[in-house]
Amino acid sequence: MKKNILKATLVAAFALIAGFNVYNSQKSDAMSELALANVEALASNGESEGINWRG
Repeated sequence: MKKNILKATLVAAFALIAGFNVYNSQKSDAMSELALANVEALASNGESEGINWRG
């Protein structure tokens, strides 16, 4: 009986740690502020006013 309780406790602890790691990896920010500033600079049309892009 004590071995079953120990096994269940170990399985529960492993599942808890794995779930916590998955949660932490999903909530992290995908882009730094520098990368976001670069994307915004590329997306703005401040330098490309005279170019007419056709797709």
